[in-house]
Amino acid sequence: MTGSGMQNREAGPRGNSRDGMVHWGAARSVAVAVAARSERRPSGSFDYASATQRAMGPLSDFTGIELASDPATERRIVVSDRAGWIDFNIEGFGVLMEPVLQRAARGASDITRLFSGATLTAQMGFLLGFLSARVLGQYDTGPLLPKETGAQKVGEPGKVFFLDGNIASAASRLRISEDGLRLWIVLHEMTHALQFEGFPWLRDHLGRLMGDLLSPLSEKLGLSETVRRLTSNYRTGGRSIELLMTREQRASFEKVQATMSVIEGYSDYVMDRVGRRTVPGYAEITRRLAASRANRPALDTAIFRLTGLDAKLEQYRLGESFCTAVASRQGMEGLNRVWDGPENLPTLEEVRDPGLWMLRMERASEAHGPLSGT
Repeated sequence: MTGSGMQNREAGPRGNSRDGMVHWGAARSVAVAVAARSERRPSGSFDYASATQRAMGPLSDFTGIELASDPATERRIVVSDRAGWIDFNIEGFGVLMEPVLQRAARGASDITRLFSGATLTAQMGFLLGFLSARVLGQYDTGPLLPKETGAQKVGEPGKVFFLDGNIASAASRLRISEDGLRLWIVLHEMTHALQFEGFPWLRDHLGRLMGDLLSPLSEKLGLSETVRRLTSNYRTGGRSIELLMTREQRASFEKVQATMSVIEGYSDYVMDRVGRRTVPGYAEITRRLAASRANRPALDTAIFRLTGLDAKLEQYRLGESFCTAVASRQGMEGLNRVWDGPENLPTLEEVRDPGLWMLRMERASEAHGPLSGT
């Protein structure tokens, strides 16, 4: 599993805040304990910095996207263990979760806050530990939410994480070349670098969508009801975030889904074409990774469903089908229209039926007027 991190890293959520619903220091301890059970240490022998530099040329040539300047020397490449990845991401979890939980906790008794906080702390810790054992790479865009501070400015190179121990373990489990898989992950993350650094509006737009989704979340729910909904997925199999949504929030959620589908699908489409020429054994690596996802252990499958991570895998499939359909008829120039601005991004309905999006773009070109979209 790879991921594009989209959180801020300011100090804050982690620690013993009296006002926080989740004790992030305790959550970290749980996460690290879960993560350490099967961790393989990074080898430190692979030159990720050089690999990321080499990947940008073929990606730019294929897509036609050129960065204003070459940020390779500025981009931070981090080869991390699981604890490092947890430390990097736990701040973002707090930024996203605490405002929602604080609104839900208004008026709750001290005893309710205590028991609810303990439950959520354990859940957050387990989730972070679970994810840290499965993430192979992560491109971090910088801050999404408007109130976040302390990260890079819009358009500046993002930070790229590689969990080399996880990559080595995955290569061994799948019986594929370690360096081949490393190059595969590098290519995937650098397609995201091309998207977010080539089109800085994309991060701001995604941030606004996330704000629209999160700001009213739990506004009308009491703490006990919020926790009940968050934990009931263990019995019902529902996704936690969907259990809390109103109709308006679901509309915002679909906009986020549509945008992420295009981001992830475009990445997969591009890297598949470029990877065949640049990554030794690319087809076999891709085939074995896909087979591994399809035959996930029962516990992993359940957790992916409960947390909504299965929706991310669906984004890969829907988005790549959309990009393949558009590019096959209109080439990369036609497909790249999705990056002309927020109004050109497809709706979720258009992602599922690319013909609708192409028709809208055609009509917009003929009219030379404003586009209507997400």
